[in-house]
Amino acid sequence: MMFPAQLTSLSPLAAWLTQQMAPLPVGEEWRFALDLAACETATNIIRYALHEDGQCVFRAEFFADDDRVTLRFIDAGEIFPAERLALARDDEHFDVDPLAEGGRGLRLILRAVDYFNVETGAGENVTTLIKALPDTGLSHATDDRCG
Repeated sequence: MMFPAQLTSLSPLAAWLTQQMAPLPVGEEWRFALDLAACETATNIIRYALHEDGQCVFRAEFFADDDRVTLRFIDAGEIFPAERLALARDDEHFDVDPLAEGGRGLRLILRAVDYFNVETGAGENVTTLIKALPDTGLSHATDDRCG
């Protein structure tokens, strides 16, 4: 699904995601966590990669398997700074400060999903979120350091 790089795309994204999640055997808390991670990811893409340029678009893809859901976001914006994600992962004393802006969204994403990564190649940023379905026993690390 394609979305323009505008903050007004967050509502249609959330509605699309709700439709995708409808058949899943999950509770509201699980749905809320994935929705939060998806909206934070899209906000970062819109603001920082594509600079709220409505002429630009990003793509969202949804895949449901027996044990997990994978969300993939693809954009052709500025390269995501890997050090920002590393800092968010390494912040052991993270406490969600509602007034803090820098890096808060990344840390929320890391808490809401089982796997979060951004790769850049061929002029595209590919952001992948994976959330295990309940009671599947699937366990993902939030980074590539823990295999």
